[in-house]
Order: sequence, then structure tokens, then C-alpha cells
Amino acid sequence: MVKSYVKKQVTSDWLAEELDGNHRPSRENVIIAVDQSLVDGQVVSYNSNKEIQAYSGAVSEVAAGIYTGKSVTTDSSNTANGVIVARIAKVVAENLVFKDGLTAGQEAAALDDLAKINITLVRLAYLA
Repeated sequence: MVKSYVKKQVTSDWLAEELDGNHRPSRENVIIAVDQSLVDGQVVSYNSNKEIQAYSGAVSEVAAGIYTGKSVTTDSSNTANGVIVARIAKVVAENLVFKDGLTAGQEAAALDDLAKINITLVRLAYLA
């Protein structure tokens, strides 16, 4: 069951709440793999080099978090630095970004992976 949540402070449309504390403990600094185009709220996974990539729904792929920050694009020879929400957060599922072409089943599998790292879903109720 999805719980409703009233957003206290706007950081991103998809992020309702994250773990408070020094240095934002819900987040991790990461390296973004080559040939990637990520936007704020994009569901991501790790590749075999332990670099972040857009979650593509492959059978053995595991969603590892949600990219946060300005849009970034890497080319075929350069990586980039970035940040993901990697644990203990509440997110608005309908505002997350998935790679084009994913099925509803692949998106559901990604959300299940995120739940395993305590990134859970809420319904957002904005105050008027």
C-alpha cells in the first residue's frame, strides 16, 4: 500500500524525503559511465565497471538508486562525476524517470529493487 505524504520542502519533484544528517547520508558520489544521458530523477544501475548507467531493465540488472542533480551527458570516451540517492528515501513513483522503452513489468522490478534498499514510494499531496 502506498502512503500519502505532504512535502515539506521542495528539492525535486520525485524526492519526497531523505535521511537527514551530515553530508546527506542517503546519497552517494558516483562515476557516470560513458555514453549516458541522465536527468534528475532517473532510475540507475551499476555496470560491470561499478559506474552508474540508466536502468535498462535487463534480466540480471538491479536498480541501485536515483540520479539527482543537473542533467549530464557523457560521450563515448569520457565518464563524469555525479550523485545518486542510494538508500533510505521516500520517492514519488510517477515523477521518476525511466529509460524509454521499458515495460510496466521492468519498471515494477526496478521499484522492487529500490524498496530493498529502503527507497520507498509515497503519494504526494501538495498543500494549497
